[in-house]
Parts: sequence; structure tokens; C-alpha cells
Amino acid sequence: MTRTTLGIDLGGCISGNSAYALIEWTGFKAKTLQLFKEPKHKDSLSCADFLKDVLTQHTIDAIAIDAPFSLPKALIDPNFKPSLREANGEIVNPYLFRYCDYWLYSTYGLRPMPPAGDRIGRLTARMIELFHFFDYQMPYLHLPQGKTPLYEVYPKQIAQALGHEKYKDKTDLILENFQLNTPVDEHLLDAILCSFCASQVLEGNTIHPPLECIDEGWCYPLSL
Repeated sequence: MTRTTLGIDLGGCISGNSAYALIEWTGFKAKTLQLFKEPKHKDSLSCADFLKDVLTQHTIDAIAIDAPFSLPKALIDPNFKPSLREANGEIVNPYLFRYCDYWLYSTYGLRPMPPAGDRIGRLTARMIELFHFFDYQMPYLHLPQGKTPLYEVYPKQIAQALGHEKYKDKTDLILENFQLNTPVDEHLLDAILCSFCASQVLEGNTIHPPLECIDEGWCYPLSL
């Protein structure tokens, strides 16, 4: 089945590093419809408006974004009782990391950055601003063109599932997987991986949230 998906590697408002990939997928075969980078902005308002425009321009089957969609619930709900975690280091701290972040660590050996941390917190803020603007009911975003599935994904895990460790050094090999030969930078590569994962979530090649993550947010891993 052919799926048209939008993948977004979300960056900070003024960095100019956000990248977007609109791709038509038939299995692993990609037909690129549009690859583009967000222009640098001088203020957060134009940044938010640009992202809203991107999401409302196209009728698509799904969207996947590389950014946290939520904060750790323990950080905002004093009555929340987090599940027990077994590991060393800060990944066990429910005030820093959601259970899905811990799950990615314990399952794949990956260590996401904390959603409220200095570097990633600004991306979490961008996502929550979007959810306040659009009606978001996990996993659907209510856009003017219709209700659209929206997934949080993790490009490093997607590349790992495809068999590519240290994937930023293997751009050509990853693009060969998708029968693409368009030169891209690391941000566009992440956007392409996000778009691919969105198509695979629709195909059922993913792991759905365990009970511990239902109310806190879930990062959909690729499972081939």
C-alpha cells in the first residue's frame, strides 16, 4: 500500500535546523514530493506560524516528528505514582525522564535527552504550543484538512532498526535503503527517517504503548 507521510526533524526556533520531508512510500521505496528546511526566524511567533503552515498545507496519511510531545508526568502532577525503574544513572529519575524514555533505554540501549532539559526543552515547548493551537487527542491532530495521526519518533532508533549504528556516518547507505540518491544534510536525513517511520506505524510495524505510558506520552519505535 502507498502512504504519503510528513516527517519533521524539529529544531529550535531560530536555528534554521528544522527539516521537513514529504514522501510517498510504497514499502521501503520512497518517492520524494518535497524536502525543505525551515528558514531562520528572529522571534518565536514567526517560528510557530511557519510550523502551523507546514502542517496545514498537505493532505497526508500521517505525520511523525522528532521531538518530545510531553513532559514527565511526575514533574507536573504531584499525585502521579511512577512505575519502578531498574537502571543506573539519571534515566531512572521520573522527574527528568518519561517512562517511554526509560523504555527506549532499557529496550534498545538508547539514552534520549530529558524532555525538559535545556536543549530539548525548547522542542517540547514547540510541540505543546502546537497542541494548544490544534485539537490533539493522542494520536490524532485535528487539522483543517482532516483528523491526521501524529507520532513522536526517534530517528536514532529508526536507523538502528534498519541495521545502521552511528547512522549519521551512513547517510548514503540509508538513502539506498529507500532508493533515494538526493544529497541531504543530517537534519533532512532525520526528517526522511521520521517520514518512513510514520508509514511503518500505519503498516503495524511498531510497538504500541505499554500501560505505563498511556497517560504520559509514547515515542513509537520502528519494529521490523
